[in-house]
Amino acid sequence: MIKRSKSLILMLRIVFLSGLFTIIPIAATLFFINFLYTLVSKMLVPLERIEPTWLREIPGSEFVLVVLVILIMGFILKTLLMNRLVHYFEELVNRIPLVRIVYSAAKIVVDFFKVSDSALVAHRRVVLIPYPKKGQYHLAFLLESAKETYEPIIPEKFKHYAGEHYVKVFMPNSPNPTSGYFFIMPEDEIILTDISFEEAVKSLISCGLITPESLIKKS
Repeated sequence: MIKRSKSLILMLRIVFLSGLFTIIPIAATLFFINFLYTLVSKMLVPLERIEPTWLREIPGSEFVLVVLVILIMGFILKTLLMNRLVHYFEELVNRIPLVRIVYSAAKIVVDFFKVSDSALVAHRRVVLIPYPKKGQYHLAFLLESAKETYEPIIPEKFKHYAGEHYVKVFMPNSPNPTSGYFFIMPEDEIILTDISFEEAVKSLISCGLITPESLIKKS
């Protein structure tokens, strides 16, 4: 009788915890959505004055109005003014010595992570590199060969053998892959993978919780 009672209590405990851990993320998400909706609604109260009467009777119509205004403004800026403004801004920034370096470096990183150009994405090879020590591996992006750039300045005494080739590698951080470390490392130490660029970025942003689909299919 006592054993049955303990088993029943244990089963109820497991069921309760299972339900609790299922409800908490859902409740937290709903709370956040409700908080965000209430906050934005208060900010959009002035829009009710310029809304047509028939629109005021529709709940959330102010959100639709804001989205439409943003889309129209974005279209106008993108097609008519944006290119000129960006060009003017870049010319202005290039005249400031220190700011020019920071802006150009940031722009290169942002352009690197753009996934709109499929031709560029195809050349971003995902590799594994030993980090922080041998036997432990980290996702990284193979940039290009360092044969004509950094390799000649590496002393021969630091190379494992004569004629060892080096490559440039960018190792992103999690969960912010736009920051990370730049390595000049022996080509023999990198492991080429079939993981796509987008899969690698998703995995890094999720801190490894999202496994690349190409690896799941193989397993």
